[in-house]
Amino acid sequence: MKLYKRITLASSLLFVLFSCKKDHEIEPVSSPPLVETMDATATTSAVTSTSLISNLKSGTSRTYSQTTIATNIAYYTDRTYKITSVPSALTGSTLIKTACDDKANTSSNLSFTLFAAATVYVAYDPRADALPSWLSTWTKTSYKIGVTDTQISSMNVYSKSYAAGTVTLGANMASPAKDVHCQYIVSVKAGTSSGSEEIPTSTSFMLGLNAHSMGNIAYSPVSMSTQMSIMKKMGMKVMRQNFNVNSDGSISSPTTLSQLMNAANTNGITILAMINITTLNYSSSESANYAAGKLLGSNVAAKNSSHFTYYELGNELDNKAIVSGNGDVASDYNSQKLRASAAFLKGMNDGIKLKQPGAKTMIDGSWKHFYFLQYMQTYGVKFDIVAWHWYSDMENSIASSSSPDITKKLSSLFAKPIWFTEVGQRWTNVSNIDQIQSDFVNTFIKRMKANTQVKAGIFYEMFDEPFRTGAEGHYGFIKWSVPYSTWTYKTVAKSLFIY
Repeated sequence: MKLYKRITLASSLLFVLFSCKKDHEIEPVSSPPLVETMDATATTSAVTSTSLISNLKSGTSRTYSQTTIATNIAYYTDRTYKITSVPSALTGSTLIKTACDDKANTSSNLSFTLFAAATVYVAYDPRADALPSWLSTWTKTSYKIGVTDTQISSMNVYSKSYAAGTVTLGANMASPAKDVHCQYIVSVKAGTSSGSEEIPTSTSFMLGLNAHSMGNIAYSPVSMSTQMSIMKKMGMKVMRQNFNVNSDGSISSPTTLSQLMNAANTNGITILAMINITTLNYSSSESANYAAGKLLGSNVAAKNSSHFTYYELGNELDNKAIVSGNGDVASDYNSQKLRASAAFLKGMNDGIKLKQPGAKTMIDGSWKHFYFLQYMQTYGVKFDIVAWHWYSDMENSIASSSSPDITKKLSSLFAKPIWFTEVGQRWTNVSNIDQIQSDFVNTFIKRMKANTQVKAGIFYEMFDEPFRTGAEGHYGFIKWSVPYSTWTYKTVAKSLFIY
C-alpha cells in the first residue's frame, strides 16, 4: 500500500442515447409540439438509413426527429449539445433526436414501428444509482458514446434485439431510476445483435483482502490454512498477494507459494497475483521496454499458469509517471515515463497472453489519475480489467465535487470490468478508529455492489504490521494484541461475518 499523490491530481441497428446535464446547465429553448419531423439536412440519407422506422411517437408534446448519427451533430431537438464520438459499429445508423426536457419523464413512453428486425442500443447516465425497470433486463455493452457534457465524457450503452413491429421504450425516470440526469435518443440499422459487443465479465462480485503472506513477519506466525479460513469466515473470495519473481519468471520462495496455493484452493480463494516490476527502465527506448515487458510476462505465465488466472501488472506506476496536477490530463505526466510505462506494460500483457491465453490482466491507477489508464488504452495495451486504489481521505476530498462516486466516475471513463484492488480507511490516531474503519468499509461495499461494472473489492489488509512505523502499521482487519503471538479481530472483521 502506498500513499497516493495528490498533487494540485449488412444490418439494421437501433441505437438509444441519453445525454446528461443538470437543470441549471441546460441551455433553454422553446419546445415545438410536433413529433414526426425530419431534419432538412438529413433528407438525402433518410431514404436508405431511416426507412425502417415509422410511426415515431414521443408520448409527450415535444418534438422528436431523425437524422444519421455522426460526430459533431446535436442529439436533442431542443438543445445544442453534440456527439463527440461514435463506436464504429454504430457509424451511419439512423439517429432519432429526442427532447432534453423529457429527461424527468416518469410514465410516458417512446414508441416506433420497425419494418425489419433490429437491435436497440440505450446509452444511459453512468452516474445513475438505479436503472428504470424496463432497462434493467437489457445487456450492457462495451460501447461508449462521447458527448459535449461537462459533467461526463461518455455514456454507458445497453442493447436489446427486436423483431419487426412496434417497439416501446419506457420513460427515462421510470421506477426505480435514481440520480439520473439524461434523456435518450434513438437510431436504426436492420439486424440483431451478435453479442460480441458485450462487456467481458470476469466473475460475480467478489470481496477480498490484500495480504503479505510471503515471508512478512506479521503473517508468518499464522499458517496459510488459518489465513484462508479467516478469509472464508468474512465471506472473502479473493486474496491479493504481491510477488517478487526471478529472471526465469518463477516466484521467490516456492515452498511458501505451494503452501499458499494449497490453502487457497482448499478454501475456494482466488489469488490475484500482483507482479512486482523491476525491469522497467524509463531511460530506455520504447522497443527495449516492450521487449523487457514481454520477456517478464511470458516467463511469469510459463512458470505460474497452473497457479494464477488474474495478474495485476505492477503497482501504482501512475505515481511514478505523474509530475503535477490531479493526474486526469496529459500535462500532469512526464511524457517519457508514460511512453516507457505503456511500452513495458503492453509487452508484459502480450507476453502473459502468449503463454496463457486465458489469463486476465489488469493495470491499476489511484486517486484521480484517470489519464494514466486512458493513455494505456490509447497506446494499445490490451489489458482486461481496470484496477483502482482508493482510500478514505480520497473519498472525503471529493465528497462535495460533481463526481463524488468513484465507481460511477470509472464507469463513465472505461468500458472494462472494474476491480478495486486496494481500498482502505486511512489510519489516524483517534479512539474510535476501528468503528470509523468499519463504517467506511461497509459503506464502500454497498457502493461497489450497486455498480454492476464493479466485479471485486479488495481491502487493505488482513493483518496489522506493527513493525512498520506510523500509519503503515495499522491498516489491518486484524490487530496483534501481542506481536506476534496473539491477535484479535477488529470491528470491521466482525461486521463482515454476516456477508
